[in-house]
Amino acid sequence: METTFFLLEDLIGFITGKASTAIGRKLQRNFVAAEIDITQEQWAILMVLWNKNGLNQQEICNEVFKDRPSVTRLLDNLEKYGYVERKKEKEDRRTNLIFLTEKGKNLELKAKTIAQETLNQALKNVSQAEMIVCKSVLHKVFDNLL
Repeated sequence: METTFFLLEDLIGFITGKASTAIGRKLQRNFVAAEIDITQEQWAILMVLWNKNGLNQQEICNEVFKDRPSVTRLLDNLEKYGYVERKKEKEDRRTNLIFLTEKGKNLELKAKTIAQETLNQALKNVSQAEMIVCKSVLHKVFDNLL
């Protein structure tokens, strides 16, 4: 029986993880340079809320594909810095809904601009056609693992 060995640089998980980490690090440096006091993980939470304010924690977990304890920690820090607030849901007092504060809403344009500039830098020399194929393949890989 023949054994197949893979080179690390040929593994899609390694390549996508490496690219994701590089983008996240650059985004973080760009946030610091622009004096935006959030991490790239917190930015992902804010992106969800900028698109749909007032979600519960589980909905946010699903959107950012993170576990509940990680999202709790991120929300705790975002609340501590005044970007979000928790409010009890009227129908189920056990559930908190997460809302942006004015400070969180006011951060949107500046943070999205920095994120877009970072993404533009990351995708320099990548054609639209290449992006379409890349996204299609990654969606298929993700769907295969659900």
